[in-house]
Amino acid sequence: MHNKLSLTNLYFNRFLAVRYSTAFFLFLNLYWAVFLAGSLSIAVILPLFLFILAILTAFEQIKLYRKHSNHLPYARFFYRSLMIVCILLMIALYSPLYHFFFPFLKNNQNVLNVMTVLLLVSLLITFLMLKKLNKILRNEDKHFKRIQAYEDIIN
Repeated sequence: MHNKLSLTNLYFNRFLAVRYSTAFFLFLNLYWAVFLAGSLSIAVILPLFLFILAILTAFEQIKLYRKHSNHLPYARFFYRSLMIVCILLMIALYSPLYHFFFPFLKNNQNVLNVMTVLLLVSLLITFLMLKKLNKILRNEDKHFKRIQAYEDIIN
């Protein structure tokens, strides 16, 4: 029983980085949606869409504890969507669409620098999570190799 529980936890922990980054983006999009709703902007649809995808991804992660799977369609779709949105927002920062997506922020160089860095970091995290999800899908991640070694020891 102890070995089975250990294996379940090891398989569940393969997705630890994905869970934490999903939580980060879930709250980031929630705050963005709240600020856009406060500004009465129609652009609130975009962060709400990403927020709903993040919730679906979080539920998908929770289900992994009961039933392990390498295939995570919601997570892959969420991170792909997030990557596209980050790229489009980086373009929008330096276009007239800036106030459509960020009506609650001033349009000065300091704010643009901070938003560019935030979007670049988000893009990097998104890229790394997609890479991690692809490795997990193919069972090429380091954590899977550790799990196999543990299974060999207990068997």
